[in-house]
Amino acid sequence: MTPQATAGADFGIGVLSSAVMGIGQYEAGQQQRSAYDYNADITLQNMRAQMVANTEAYTARVGKQASAYAASGVDIRSGSPLLIMAATAARGAQQGEMIEQQGTEEAALQRYYGRIAAWSGTMSGIGSFLSGVSRAAGGYYGAMSPTPSPTAPAIPPIGG
Repeated sequence: MTPQATAGADFGIGVLSSAVMGIGQYEAGQQQRSAYDYNADITLQNMRAQMVANTEAYTARVGKQASAYAASGVDIRSGSPLLIMAATAARGAQQGEMIEQQGTEEAALQRYYGRIAAWSGTMSGIGSFLSGVSRAAGGYYGAMSPTPSPTAPAIPPIGG
């Protein structure tokens, strides 16, 4: 095999291997993004479950307050008992809003991290590909460029 054919084969292998490495890094970024998106979906599911549990807990608390007042013979349709039950219900709604806000923010952050991972994988893949092509091209150019023949410089004789 001639040196030129070997250089061509080395160039082709270099380009191919850098393409495979670049694609691998791109795919790794996409897989990380999928994992972050999955985590965001789980976060939203957990948030919804917490909101339901919160609503049920505060509904039960208001029901216990109403039962306790009614058992004591207090009118629960007006006055302080009604205000206390309304305040308890409002506190439950406020707690539900906090749960929703935290869950939504956490899910958005997970999706953001996923986008960053995908972008990073893409950029790493492109960088690996370009770096590999550059190395392969440099090797090819070195093998294909004419090799200068060594010549001895003319040295004048000493003293003459």
